[in-house]
Amino acid sequence: MMKYVYEAHFHTAEVSTCARVSAEEAVELYKNAGYSGVVVTDHFSLDCFENKYPGETWKEKIDYFLKGYRNAKKHANKDFAVILGMEIRFPENDNDYLVYGLDEQFLYEHEEIITMTAKQFKKLAEKNQLTFIQAHPFRIDSNITNPRYIDGIEVYNGNRRHDSSNNIAELWAKKHGFVTTVGSDFHEYEDLARCGMVYDCFVRDSKEFRRELLKGTFDLRKPD
Repeated sequence: MMKYVYEAHFHTAEVSTCARVSAEEAVELYKNAGYSGVVVTDHFSLDCFENKYPGETWKEKIDYFLKGYRNAKKHANKDFAVILGMEIRFPENDNDYLVYGLDEQFLYEHEEIITMTAKQFKKLAEKNQLTFIQAHPFRIDSNITNPRYIDGIEVYNGNRRHDSSNNIAELWAKKHGFVTTVGSDFHEYEDLARCGMVYDCFVRDSKEFRRELLKGTFDLRKPD
C-alpha cells in the first residue's frame, strides 16, 4: 500500500519571525524530500499580533498571518498538499499548541482566541471540530497542560536547537491515551524532513488531515 508523509509542524519566513526559509522554497524542499504535504503552523499569539505582525484591524492581522500559508498554497499540486494550521500561544504562559482542522473563516470570526486560556480554547475547539495538541510539552520553558484541556501532545519535535525531552513526551502520551503527532518544527534548513506523519491516503486540506489523525491508523516517522 502506498504511504503519504506529511510535515505537521512547519513555519514560514513570511510570518514566523524566527523562521529563515520562504514558503515557496520550503515547499520545494519538502517535495524533493518525498513528502506529500505540509501543515503550515505559523506562530499565533498576542505578542505576535501586537508587536510583530502589521495591521490595525483583526482582518488585517489575519490577512498577514495567512500570508505564509497562501504563498505556500500557490505551489501545491495534485501530488502535494498545503494545509492550514497554527501554533498558538495564550497569555497565561509560554506553552505552544498546534491546531488542526482549521479554515480561514474560523480565524476571521474568532478574535477572542488571542486572549483565551487553554481551557477556554478547548471548549471552542470541540464546538468547531478542531484538534488541539500541545507542542513540545517537556521543553524547559513549557508547563504540562492539564490533560482535560488538550486532545493530545507532540511526542517528537525535531528542532535541533531545543531539547524537547521527546522520550518523556512519549511516556506521557501513553499514560493519558493522547492523540499523538510528530513534527520537524521546521524553521531553518537543518530542520528539513526530520520526521513526519505517515497516512494511508492522500489528504488535501485541514479537515481531511484531522480526520485521518483522529482515526489513529497513521504511523509516526522519526529518526532512528
